[in-house]
Amino acid sequence: MKVAVLGAGKFGTAISQVLSASVDDVFIFSRNENTIQSINQNGQNTVYYPYFKLNKNIKAYSFKDKDELKLVDIVFFAVPSGEIKTVANLFEEQIAGKLVIMGEKGLESDTYFTASQILKRECPKAIINSLSGPTFADELLRGNYSAATVGFVNEEAKAKIKQILKNSNLLLDYSQDVEGVEIAGVLKNVYAIAIGIFDSYYANSNSHYMFQNLCYKEMTHYLGSMSRDNGLPTKFCAFGDLLLTSNVDKSRNRTLGLMIGKELITQDGVNSAVTFEGLKSVRGMDIIAKKNGINAPIIEFVTEVIEKKERHLEQKIHKLLFNNELSDS
Repeated sequence: MKVAVLGAGKFGTAISQVLSASVDDVFIFSRNENTIQSINQNGQNTVYYPYFKLNKNIKAYSFKDKDELKLVDIVFFAVPSGEIKTVANLFEEQIAGKLVIMGEKGLESDTYFTASQILKRECPKAIINSLSGPTFADELLRGNYSAATVGFVNEEAKAKIKQILKNSNLLLDYSQDVEGVEIAGVLKNVYAIAIGIFDSYYANSNSHYMFQNLCYKEMTHYLGSMSRDNGLPTKFCAFGDLLLTSNVDKSRNRTLGLMIGKELITQDGVNSAVTFEGLKSVRGMDIIAKKNGINAPIIEFVTEVIEKKERHLEQKIHKLLFNNELSDS
């Protein structure tokens, strides 16, 4: 089997290495000519992993070489959510009818569409699936035991995805709610920001895990209102990813929350922090909650902090904690 990965960033490179253990060839596509040359000549992505040797069955291509996609069986999207539309338009003809896996955890900034919804709109003939879980890219690259949830559209797609990951150290669980898996991945980013803000005020273990539990309760309620998979909250894309993103300091979204709470970043800095994938998701998740009548006070709290420049939040946090609907749910 041959698999294409669109995007040669941290995650695209890491998932290429993971896939290369189970398939014949991985074609990784990049806009950066230096990255392409480095991978093909030295087996290294010198931008993100300068000291790591990639497997020899990984070959790099330019986005201009889009006809190479006709040779592959499966296409993996590993570009930022803001670039999905552009990349989908570029490769629409080549991915029509192919099995596609979306690996992004963000929302489109104007429509608040998930990655699969964007691709479905731009490439209606693609067979769209999703993958999301508690995975840091550098640890995936090194082959550490990791986990993810596969959102699959049908049993044939599920079998193929399982096949291309059969020799990896990636433990999988499954859901037939493709978009639900993505929503869980977006929600955990928002709650990681919330927990970072909270921890900047209350740096003790009791308080941290109490608030994390409240976030999980709200996340479960949110997913219960949005997903047709009743078991989704316990899967890797939800519970597992929430734990990783909110407990580990190398999580970008937890770090963003800490910086906001400690007032180490200005409002202009918040708005310019495009690398924090959860940032633009906060408003989107709040809008979707209100549109669907979902009680999500923690998400509303984070939205107010970011958009209204709320500071000195002890009273608001106290009120939030003793919201009976939240704590008694």
